[in-house]
Amino acid sequence: MARWRLTEPHYLYTDPDTIWERLETDTETGRQVRRQYIVPAYFHHELQQDWTDKEEKGCFVCNGNNPKKGDIIFKGNPTPGMKAIDDEAIAISAKYADKWNIPDHIKWGDGQYSSALADHFVEQQDKVNMKMGQLTEQNAQNMARFMEQMGLQQSQMVKVMEILAEKSKGELNATERPSEPDPVRPATARQSAGRRF
Repeated sequence: MARWRLTEPHYLYTDPDTIWERLETDTETGRQVRRQYIVPAYFHHELQQDWTDKEEKGCFVCNGNNPKKGDIIFKGNPTPGMKAIDDEAIAISAKYADKWNIPDHIKWGDGQYSSALADHFVEQQDKVNMKMGQLTEQNAQNMARFMEQMGLQQSQMVKVMEILAEKSKGELNATERPSEPDPVRPATARQSAGRRF
């Protein structure tokens, strides 16, 4: 028999199933349609109406192997919010201990897994925020270097443009010749080019 005591509120799929029913009215025919859905049941370990054992004042669940009278049979895996009562339950919970792992420096006990997990997430978020701060600082330094390099490149481009401007004002290159007027053919040459008789 594998039994656990709930130490935190739970939504559990139960056996027999918990059914939620909804009535819908068909808009074309006007008939009512009844729809049923299998949903998890809510159990709170501190509410008297959810206690399965009034003497021990607790809500006890079982995986279906030899349940005691009043135990809730649940489907699925146990959670860290379930305290194992017997050896079989301890062995089953031990299989999932790695899955529920939280760093050792965050201490937690029965009914404190949710808050310990939230502390772990806050720790992880702080680490991410620190990395983001470092990356932002590195980006700012890299941008300053980039702007410095751009300034040097622009000053070099200005010097090159000044040198080219001075050369264009000076003497013509040897390869360039001043333009000459087109040679004009004498008028006699035009007449002689005609047809002879």
